[in-house]
Amino acid sequence: MVFDGKPQHTNVCFWYVPPSLRVLEDNEERMSRLSKVAPVIKARMMEYGTTMVSYQPLGDKVNFFRMVISNPAATHQDIDFLIEEIERLGQDL
Repeated sequence: MVFDGKPQHTNVCFWYVPPSLRVLEDNEERMSRLSKVAPVIKARMMEYGTTMVSYQPLGDKVNFFRMVISNPAATHQDIDFLIEEIERLGQDL
């Protein structure tokens, strides 16, 4: 999760950290590389037409996914599909 604290909205902000970045120290180089992950995954989502999640940076936080869940018909399976799709599209980054 990008922000700690009590949830106040239906926004879920998170990073997908690909395997290649999980082993790196939390430093400027890692954050620079992490900032490029969400844009690539979103472009792939658009190319494949499977789903779409927005991303943005905020202050000192590099690009992160910002998902707004506002559809009461959304199921756990829908969310699982989204997370699995992000992992599938970003595993090689």
